[in-house]
Amino acid sequence: MIPIRMKAALYKTSGQPLELAEVPTPTPGEGEVLVKVAATGVCHSDLHILDGEMIPPPEGFIIGHEVSGWVVEFGPRCENPQGLSPGDPVVVSWIIPCGKCYWCARGQENYCPYAAARMPGLIGLNGGHAEYMTVPETAVFPIPKGVDAYTAAVISCAYGTAHRALREAETGPGTSLVVIGVGGVGLAAVELANALGAYPIVAVDVREPALKKEELGATHTVNASSGDPLSKVREVLPQGADVVYETKPNPDLKLALEAVRRGGTIVVTGLGTSTIEIPANHLVMNGIRVTGSLGYKPRTDIPELLSLVAAGKINPQRLISHRYKPEEINQAYQNLRQGKHHRAIVTWSQ
Repeated sequence: MIPIRMKAALYKTSGQPLELAEVPTPTPGEGEVLVKVAATGVCHSDLHILDGEMIPPPEGFIIGHEVSGWVVEFGPRCENPQGLSPGDPVVVSWIIPCGKCYWCARGQENYCPYAAARMPGLIGLNGGHAEYMTVPETAVFPIPKGVDAYTAAVISCAYGTAHRALREAETGPGTSLVVIGVGGVGLAAVELANALGAYPIVAVDVREPALKKEELGATHTVNASSGDPLSKVREVLPQGADVVYETKPNPDLKLALEAVRRGGTIVVTGLGTSTIEIPANHLVMNGIRVTGSLGYKPRTDIPELLSLVAAGKINPQRLISHRYKPEEINQAYQNLRQGKHHRAIVTWSQ
C-alpha cells in the first residue's frame, strides 16, 4: 500500500541545511513511474546547489540525483519499454533525453536541451532524497539479478560520469591515465580504467585515505599536498599521460596541462564557478585536446555499467565508504565538505 505522506529532505534556501519533513507522496502522471527509493548518493554537485553556485531551486525542492529503488506503479499511457513489473529494482537516470532532438539524433543525448530542463534532483524534477519519487519511465533501468539495489545507486552518477568521460577521451588497453581528484567520480574512473585495460593509472589527490583505495586499480598515487605533484607524475610518465582526467570541483587545469603528453587529451567533468585559462601557444604547439563531458548517455552507458557490475568487473560496494540514515543527511553533506567520503549514500528504505 502506497502511503499518503512520505519523508523527504527539502531544500530551503542557499546556505541553509535541508529540512527533513513529511510531504504528500507523489502520484505518477502520464508516462511516469513511481519509484520507492532504496538509496540516494551524496554527490559534490549537490553542494553547488546548496551553496548557490547553480540556479537555486524553489523552496521545498528535493535534491539528490544519484538514485536506485524499486518500481511501485506506472502512470497512465506508459509503454514500459524495459518490461518492468512492480517490485523490480531499478537505477534512475538524472539525464532524461527526449530521443528526438538535434542532439539525440546525433548520439549526443547527454546534451539534449529537453533533458537539461528536467534533471531529477538538480533542475525541474524532484530528486531522490525522499522515500518515493516520480520520473518519466524512460529514466529507469532494470538492475540485474545478483546486483545489490542499494549500492547500485552510484551507477547513476559517479560511475556514469566517469564512464562517459573515459569513453570521450578514447581510453582503452594501454592508455596511460592520470586522474586528478579521486573523490567518488575519480575513484570510479580509476576502477573503470582498470577494467578497460588502461596502464599505468596515476591517482592524484590531497587526501591520503582516497589514495589508499588500492583495490580500485591505481598503479601509482600522488599526494598533491606535499612536494611537487608534477615531478611525481613525470617520474611515472616522463613524456606525460595519454589522458588526464580532471574531476575536482572548480577545475583549473594547471596540473593537467603540464601532465598531459604532446598530442594527448584532457577531459573535464568537475563543475564550479572557476574560469579556466589555457595559454594558446601551449595548447597549439603541443596539440592538446581539451574536452568537457557532461554526465553520460543513459540508454547505452547505464546498461553497460550494470552489466559490468553483474560480471564482477566493477564493484560499487568498494566505492561506498559511508551510509547514512535520512535523519543524518545534513551531517552527510558536512562530512562531504570535509573530504571524509569516497562516496556516501543515504538509505531511504529498508
